[in-house]
Amino acid sequence: MFVGLQWFNRGLGVAAKLVLVRLLAPDVFGVFALAAGLIGFIGTFGSFGLDYAIIQKGDHASQADYDVGMSLRLVIAVGLFAASLVAAGPWASLFSLPSVAGTTQVLALVYLASPFSFVPATRLSAELRYRAIAIPSLVGQVANASTSIALALLGFQVWSLVYSLVVAQIVSTLAYAAVRPWRFRLSFHRPVALPLLAYARHLVSASLLGFLITNLDNFAVGYFLGSTALGLYAIAYVIGYLPVTLLSSPAGSALFPSLAKIQSQGDALRRGYLESFGYAVVFIAPAAFAMASMAPEIVRIFLGPVWIGATAPLIILSFYGLGRALVDFSSSLFAAVGGPRIIAVLSLYILLGSMILLFPLTLMFGISGTAVAMTIPVGAVAVVSFVRSARVLDVDLRTFFQKLRSPLLAATIMGGSLALLRVAFYAIAPDRFVLPFIARGDTAAAFVLAAMAVVGLGIYLALLWVLDASAFRGLWRHARMILWSRPT
Repeated sequence: MFVGLQWFNRGLGVAAKLVLVRLLAPDVFGVFALAAGLIGFIGTFGSFGLDYAIIQKGDHASQADYDVGMSLRLVIAVGLFAASLVAAGPWASLFSLPSVAGTTQVLALVYLASPFSFVPATRLSAELRYRAIAIPSLVGQVANASTSIALALLGFQVWSLVYSLVVAQIVSTLAYAAVRPWRFRLSFHRPVALPLLAYARHLVSASLLGFLITNLDNFAVGYFLGSTALGLYAIAYVIGYLPVTLLSSPAGSALFPSLAKIQSQGDALRRGYLESFGYAVVFIAPAAFAMASMAPEIVRIFLGPVWIGATAPLIILSFYGLGRALVDFSSSLFAAVGGPRIIAVLSLYILLGSMILLFPLTLMFGISGTAVAMTIPVGAVAVVSFVRSARVLDVDLRTFFQKLRSPLLAATIMGGSLALLRVAFYAIAPDRFVLPFIARGDTAAAFVLAAMAVVGLGIYLALLWVLDASAFRGLWRHARMILWSRPT
């Protein structure tokens, strides 16, 4: 149920983004990406991994842990807010975009609201109350989507994105307080704080590295190519990242507290993670390959002609999303067994690989080169994450590749088949009908997109049934478990 609500929540965010790209120009998204980038960079120090540190303690977590964690979050939040106000001006000057300064300073208000969800969110995660966890996020997403679209229609331009994000954070925080009422006592008790910080420091490193991985490309594109190119790239990234947004992250969020509960039970931990990993690949692989195959139609139908420049990066970033989903899914395992340092190391590998490739490829090939520079290191580190996971679980590395083999092969054949079938689909697709919400002249593309989605799903399921019948049967069983089961 939790993952199902997460899917709906994140899907709503994607739908709102698709509406907004029809209302706002690419350079607006470029300015917002730079402002949100600075806020995100400074914000990586905000959580400080304290929630993970408390959840990882399991039943040994005490009220004192929550009091100290909350107290630290409050102090950190005030510091982050002040740092953002100071850094906004120089940051805007770096990109020669004065509007970035004001948007950054207003976005910094999220720092002051977010600490007040720390205690209820952490307690709900520790208690495995998945449905309750999803409600505040969903309420915040609804507030974000409705506010941003309404303000965009009223002509607020970039401020429609800024104000809606602040409103969403406040609404989400209030929802957490309603779902899980809480109290805390201001405390900085040293014997409690030091173990929390000792565990959390590796997660802060991983968070910082993860942020740089997902934003260094934005900074490079914004600096070298300008805000319009950054807007095109940012939207392509959002769509290409959907395997992580809709599949890996929700599943990992649900998996981490469950694995933390059984971290000392070797067989149960091994069985639980490997089964979840196998079914995650079954969902993620076809999503990535289908998106790459249908990228031209996705951009044309959902984004519009002004966004055509996002097509090539989207094709490449679809595979980036696949790699990131596989790497990020392993983080739940490493965090649950008390190995956050592994997460930081993997993030460092990705960052170093991206830094080597990013600037030369961006300068030579534009945003398509940026996409390539981000994708190659992630694919390599995905293999490293399998090696590390196999060591943690004490299994042979071949176990992971056996889980990957059938879904990846089926998805690859599906993607190649769709690319070849595109010509035939266009030959028979009608082009004189007018469809609701579809621009005149895009009817054929809409029919081709629908046909590719249906045929692609059929090809993938048929191939999966032939290559791995147990995975095919488990696909439906796992989907039902995600959507309707309750934790025990």
